[in-house]
Amino acid sequence: MDAATWLNLLAIAISVCALVASAWFGAHQIRAARQANCLPAFLELLSELRSPELHDQYAYVCGRLNQEHSPDGGLRALPPGPRECAYNIAYFFQTFASLYALGIIDEGTAIVMVRSRTTKVWEALRPYVERERRYPDVDPNMLSLLEAFARISAEYRGPTAAEVIAARHQRALVSRRPIPRRP
Repeated sequence: MDAATWLNLLAIAISVCALVASAWFGAHQIRAARQANCLPAFLELLSELRSPELHDQYAYVCGRLNQEHSPDGGLRALPPGPRECAYNIAYFFQTFASLYALGIIDEGTAIVMVRSRTTKVWEALRPYVERERRYPDVDPNMLSLLEAFARISAEYRGPTAAEVIAARHQRALVSRRPIPRRP
């Protein structure tokens, strides 16, 4: 092969590498943009998580709802106040599940933040939701993301919140470490 052919092959190889690199960076940019677009929704969830009203509703749904109201009629048979609490809590945690399902937040972020709470909410609401799903005017998949997220949360054996924070801190320390100079 002559030099011109080698030069053409080298140019093609460089072009292919540039194309692959551009596609890779483009895919990462699209994912970052998608996550950035959903950041306000995630921040709103975190803001709501600080709300005393949400904590009161959570405590009611997980602690007293089953004691005070039979699940026989589903969610629709609950009186207005308890029904509002049940829907607010169910869809709050379903929103976390949705963000996880869409890849907006990763498993560690989603589950570490609300792991035990998600399973408790589903345990408390499951009989009401299962009854509600039997009504002909209700989607049989109602709150199915919450159900799946609760199952994943219950089975999660990943790092604890403290371990996630410690690992991130360790990575930050390593990235700030000065590069040793050679004599």
